[in-house]
Amino acid sequence: MCVAQVLTAHLLPPWQALGSLCSPWAAPRVGPLPQAPAMVRISKPKTFQAYLDDCHRRYSCAHCRAHLANHDDLISKSFQGSQGRAYLFNSVVNVGCGPAEERVLLTGLHAVADIHCENCKTTLGWKYAFESSQKYKEGKYIIELNHMIKDNGWD
Repeated sequence: MCVAQVLTAHLLPPWQALGSLCSPWAAPRVGPLPQAPAMVRISKPKTFQAYLDDCHRRYSCAHCRAHLANHDDLISKSFQGSQGRAYLFNSVVNVGCGPAEERVLLTGLHAVADIHCENCKTTLGWKYAFESSQKYKEGKYIIELNHMIKDNGWD
């Protein structure tokens, strides 16, 4: 067995690797050697698109710590998401918005669009697209509590 076969034997399935290394009757390999796995590339860490002011209490993504909203933009804490309690915010940062669709929520049929963290792509909640019966919700954002953490300035 050649040196290249010994070095690449760990890339073969166990029955082939053991057979080719341990058996004196094993036939020599014919054909090209398997490709070595590509090296893992370490890239520089992603940065947020927007940073919120350090002197204010803020909420961040629980998965990647990207800034999401200032406490001053919190409208209500009395919402229910699909995975538990949720907060209604006037504005948020570092989120992407999916396509709008009609969805039945606890308060009826609403036009909403899912929102996700731009940094880690975790779905955080939704944005109210058009709301005729409850105008105060229109253009506002719901973020579920289990997807955000309190960050900076909390006692």
